Amino acid sequence: MSTKLARMRCPQLILVEPRHERYAAASADVMEVLDAWSPVIEQVSIDEAYLDLAGTVQLHGSLESAGRGLRAAVRAATGLTISVGGGTSKIVAKVASEASKPDGLLIVPPGDEAAWLAPRKVGVIPGVGPVARETLRELGILTCGELAVAPVDHLLRRFGGHGPDLAAAARGEDDAPVDPSDNRKSMGREMTLDDDVADPKVLETLLLGLIETVTYSLRREGLLARTVSLKLKDADFATFGRQVKLPRPSDRTEPIFAAAAKILHAAARGTAYRLIGVSLSDLGVDEQLPLFEAAADAKSRAVTSAADRVRDKYGDDALVRARLVDREDS
Repeated sequence: MSTKLARMRCPQLILVEPRHERYAAASADVMEVLDAWSPVIEQVSIDEAYLDLAGTVQLHGSLESAGRGLRAAVRAATGLTISVGGGTSKIVAKVASEASKPDGLLIVPPGDEAAWLAPRKVGVIPGVGPVARETLRELGILTCGELAVAPVDHLLRRFGGHGPDLAAAARGEDDAPVDPSDNRKSMGREMTLDDDVADPKVLETLLLGLIETVTYSLRREGLLARTVSLKLKDADFATFGRQVKLPRPSDRTEPIFAAAAKILHAAARGTAYRLIGVSLSDLGVDEQLPLFEAAADAKSRAVTSAADRVRDKYGDDALVRARLVDREDS
């Protein structure tokens, strides 16, 4: 899990290793621990959330002290180890958390952001994938320090309006606040791909894996989703986004995947994408189904519930759809 904290201008990232086999089952317990440390939490995905620690010095001590305390609290409550990173922006917090893996604590002091990032490869910046790295390499830009001082006109020519944002990110500048307004209003997951992918079947399989993870989280929290949104980003950083409403709210993979796949088929017509993501919104509690519809749904829901019990007990990798296994083995 990736969870961020903030005090004044200091969002701190706390990362619970997503690869930990027990994480999915302990996700809700981790969030309960974080809720006790700050009233302002922005959970941006199942494994990432920011905490705002502004004004909590007397309660939690310094940011480093708060980080140590949070690590201890999460371990005591769940048995999981977490890595804690922090800085004056979400970008710095994110990079710091990656640098502190697998079980560390790293706080970047205010004023040191640009110097701390300078020697690091541009690939550490969230959203800078293989295509962007190659474009930057062609410009002679390999490190964050080089990107931070790159001529704006060069970046504009190669990246359009996104160019100056890349330079700002390389300096650790990101004024996005910790925003709790979307908490529990949506759930989502996205991934940046190692190589741009144009094959619709491969994109569809990746989408299925993302939806499998998000719907499992929905069911753990007793929620249903009405709206399904798909996000794609191509090699030029152009973003495609569409959403569709389900006939009735659901927490199951099959109807949500079917809705998202229709959007994907319309978008994946030869274009290569570097990022794919899905989010579920219009969340609500379970509702009573009409009698005949409930009877038809009973068998599918029973299978889903049995699979969830196995994941709860043995971890989220205990059961994997054959389609996803086939892809991993190919």
